Amino acid sequence: MLRFLRRALFFAIVSFLLAAGVYLTTASFHERWHGFVTGELAQHGVHLDFERLAINPFGGLVARGVRVYNDVSKRHLVASVDRLNLDVDFGSLVEGRVQIEGMELLHASVALPVDPDRPDLTVIELKDLSARALLEGRRLEIRHAEGLLSDGLHILISGVLELPAPSPDQQGMSADQRMNLMREHREQIQHGLDWLARFRAPHVPTLSVKVSGALERPDEIKAELLFQADGLAFEDYVWNELVAEAEYDGGFIDLKRLHLRDHLGIMDATATWRLGSDQLRFRLTSSADLPGLARAFLNNEGLREVVFYEAPQLALEGSVLLKKKSPDDMLPVNVTGSLDCGRFGSRGEVFNSLSLTLGATPQGIYVKDALLKHKTGSLVLNVMHHQEMGFKAELLLRMHPTVFLPFVLLPKTREIIQRFEFNDDSQVDVHVSTAGPKLNLRESPTSGHGVIRNFRYKGVPFESAEMDLAFLGDIQNYANVKIQRPDGPAEAELVFVNDDDNEKWLKLVNVRALADAAGIVRAFAPKVADQIERYRFSAGTDVTANGVIGYKGNPQLNDYKVAFKNPVGGAHYVLWDEDYPITAPNGEVHIVGNMLNFDFNGRLFGDTMHAKGAVNLTPGVRGYDVVVQAGRFPYSVFGKKLPFEEVRAEVRNRDGLARIDIAADVLGGDMTLKGTLNENREPNSYDGELRMNALSFHKFAQVYSPGNESVGDISGHFKFAGRMNDWKTLKGGGALIIVNGNLLALPVLGPLTPIIGAILPSPIKGYNVAKKADCTFEVSDGFIVTDNVEAESSAFRIVSRGNIDFIRDDIDFNAEVRMRGLGILLFPVTQLLAYKGSGTLKDTRWSPRIFGGGNNDERKPPTEQELREAQRIGGNPAKPRVNASPPKQKALFGN
Repeated sequence: MLRFLRRALFFAIVSFLLAAGVYLTTASFHERWHGFVTGELAQHGVHLDFERLAINPFGGLVARGVRVYNDVSKRHLVASVDRLNLDVDFGSLVEGRVQIEGMELLHASVALPVDPDRPDLTVIELKDLSARALLEGRRLEIRHAEGLLSDGLHILISGVLELPAPSPDQQGMSADQRMNLMREHREQIQHGLDWLARFRAPHVPTLSVKVSGALERPDEIKAELLFQADGLAFEDYVWNELVAEAEYDGGFIDLKRLHLRDHLGIMDATATWRLGSDQLRFRLTSSADLPGLARAFLNNEGLREVVFYEAPQLALEGSVLLKKKSPDDMLPVNVTGSLDCGRFGSRGEVFNSLSLTLGATPQGIYVKDALLKHKTGSLVLNVMHHQEMGFKAELLLRMHPTVFLPFVLLPKTREIIQRFEFNDDSQVDVHVSTAGPKLNLRESPTSGHGVIRNFRYKGVPFESAEMDLAFLGDIQNYANVKIQRPDGPAEAELVFVNDDDNEKWLKLVNVRALADAAGIVRAFAPKVADQIERYRFSAGTDVTANGVIGYKGNPQLNDYKVAFKNPVGGAHYVLWDEDYPITAPNGEVHIVGNMLNFDFNGRLFGDTMHAKGAVNLTPGVRGYDVVVQAGRFPYSVFGKKLPFEEVRAEVRNRDGLARIDIAADVLGGDMTLKGTLNENREPNSYDGELRMNALSFHKFAQVYSPGNESVGDISGHFKFAGRMNDWKTLKGGGALIIVNGNLLALPVLGPLTPIIGAILPSPIKGYNVAKKADCTFEVSDGFIVTDNVEAESSAFRIVSRGNIDFIRDDIDFNAEVRMRGLGILLFPVTQLLAYKGSGTLKDTRWSPRIFGGGNNDERKPPTEQELREAQRIGGNPAKPRVNASPPKQKALFGN
C-alpha cells in the first residue's frame, strides 16, 4: 500500500510537472505573460517585443525573436535579438507578478539597423554575442559582453547605464532626438567597419569598450575604448602593432593614444574631436614608414617609387577641418610641423637627407628651410602659397640639376636640363627667387644669379659661367654673362631666349670671346660653329656675336653676325682640299635665314688674302658662292712651285653643279682656268679650259732649268674633262707655243739640245734659241700624246712626236733633226740625226736611234679611238697619226 501511495504521488508530481511544462511552452502561457514582461521592462525604459516567451528549465524566462524599439510607440526598431534570457523572481511569478532582475545573452545574434526607419537596408551585425547584465530599478549593469562585430572586430563591452524613465513627461532627450543621434552614431560605426574590412590580419582585432551614462541622454554617455591589432595589413603595408586608446564623453572624443609600429619605426598620435564639430585637433610624431602608409591608402604610384633606408622623423600639430568653410580653401587643415629623414631613394637617385619645417592653413601653405642633400651638393628651398599673398619662393641650388631629371615631366624643362653635363669636379651655385599671384611658375617672374664650374653645355666645355638670370613663361634672360673656357674667357651683355613653341629664337647682344672662335658660338648656333671651325682660329682670337638666332626649325628668324679678329694669331683656309695657313685673320659671318654670308681677310704667304661668299644651309640643298683673292699663291706644277700672283678664284655652286673661274699672274704672264665640277655623282666629274698667255720664258727657265735662262715667252691652252681622283679619265687636248726661248730649258727636248750642239761647228752663237717652238697634244688614259712638236732655231729644226705616261712618269719620244744653212756634210750615216727619248720628265735621256733606246716596260699609249675622243674634247682638228721613222738623207742639209 505504501509503495502504491509513493508511486501515485510520484506520478502526480510528474504529471503536474509535465502539465506545467506543456503549459509554460504553449501559446496560452505566452499570451498571459507577454504583457507582464514587456510592461515590466517598459517600467525600466526598455521597450521591446518578442515572438515567444517560455520558462527556462534552468531558471528564468526565455524570450525569442526579440525586437527592441526606441520608445513606447514602437515605430523605430533599435535592435533585433534572436534569444534573450531574463532572470525573474519566481516568487513574484507565482504571485502573478514579473520582477526582472537581469538579462543574459548566450551566443546570440544581434542586428542593429543603420537607419531604424529602413531596417531592411544596411544592418550592423553582432554574432556569437554573450552578455550578462543586472537590472536594478533604472540601473543596468553590464558585467560582461563579448561578441564578433561584422566578422571583422572582436568586441568587449562592460559598464553601467541608466535606463530611460517610463514616463514621457520626465525630462530628457525626446525619442526623435535619440533616434537621430543613434542613426548618426551607427552610420559612423558602419563607415568604420567598412574601412576596417579592407584590412587583413592573422588575428581578429579587439575593441574593448567601457560605458557609463543615461540612455535617456545618449549625448552625455561616456565610454572608454581600447583597440588592439597585430599584423594588420593593407595591400603591401603592415602594422606590426596597433594600439588606440580613446574616451568618449557626451559627444567629445579624446584619442589619448594612437601607437603604430612598422618595419621602420613607430608613430604616436593624440587627437580630440567633438561630434558635430568641423574641427579635429591632433598631435603626431613618427619615425614609421609614412610614405608606405600614404601610398597604401592614397593609391599613389608616385609614392611607391620612394624607398627609405632610414626612418623619417615627422612631427605635426594642429587641426583638421572636416568641412570646408569656403570652396576656395586650399587645404582643410591648420597645421605646423617638421620633417627630418635620412637616406632615401627614388627613380634611381639616392639622396642623403631631407629636412624642412612646414605649415598649412585653409588660406595657404608654406615650406621653410627645406634642405635636400645629395652627393653632388644641396638644395635649400623656401616657398609660400597663399590665397591673398600669392606665391613666393626662394631657391638656392648647389647640386647638379641633372639629379632632378627623372622627376621632371615638362618636356621643355627636361630639354633645358639635358643641355648640361656635369662631372665630379662640377660645382653649381644658383640663387633664384620668384613671386606671382598664383602657383604658376610660367606666370611668376623669376630672377637670380648663378655660378657654374666645370661643366658642358650642348657638348661645349666650360670652366666657369657666371650670370644674372631672369625667367617669365617662355622667356629666358641671361645678362652680364662671364664665361671661362679652357682656351680663354668670354662674356655677353645679354642672351635673350624665346622658347615659345610657335616661335623659338634667341638674341645675342655683344657676346664676346677671347677663345676658340667656334667653341662659344657652338653653344648657341652649332651650324655656324661648324663653318667657323673650319678656319681653326688660334687661341686668343677676339670673337663677337650679335643678332637673332632661330632654332628648332625656325631658321627664317636668323639674322645675326659673328665677327672675329686676331692681329697676331692665325687661322686656316681650305681650298680644293689644300690647307693654307693664314695670319692676322679678320672678318665676319652673317647669317640671314638659311644663308650664311662670310667676308674674310688675312695674310697668305706673306701677302694679302680676301675670301667672300655665301653658303645655303638649308638641309638637302647644295649651293654656295665663293670669291677668293690672294696677292701671292705658290702652287705646285710639274713638281715645282710656281709663284702665282694677284689670284682671283670664283666658285659658284647651284644644286651641286659648281662653276669655277680662276685668273692669276704667273711667270710674267697670265693664266685663266674656267670649268665646271659636278658634285651630284660619285666620283665628281669636271670639265674646263686652261689658258696661258705670254709667260716669261726667262722666268720659266729659272724654275724648271736654272742656268738656261733666255728671253722669250710661252702661250697655250688646254681643254679637258675627267673625274676627280682618277687621272686615267682625264681627256682633252690643246696647243703650246714658245717664241724666242732657250731650247735647253724645254721639258723633254732640253736634254736633246746639247747633243745636237756637239755636232755643230763651234762656236755657233744662239744655236739653242728657238725662234719658235709649238705643238698640239691630246691627253687620254694617263698619257700626253703629240705628233707635231716643232722647235726651230737658227742652226737646226727639230720635229718630234711621242707620248708621256704622266701616271708612271715615263716618256717615249722620237725626234728628227734638220740642219739649216750649214752647207756641209756632217756624217754619211743618216740615223745619227734621228733620236729616241726615254726616261722621265725630270731625267729625259736621248740617244741616236741607231743605238735603239726606249723603256722595256712601257705602258701602251691610247688607241686611235681614245685619241679621237680627246681631240673632240680639246678642240684640236683630227689628224692622221705619223709613224716615227728616220729622216730622209736630204733632210740633213737644211733648206
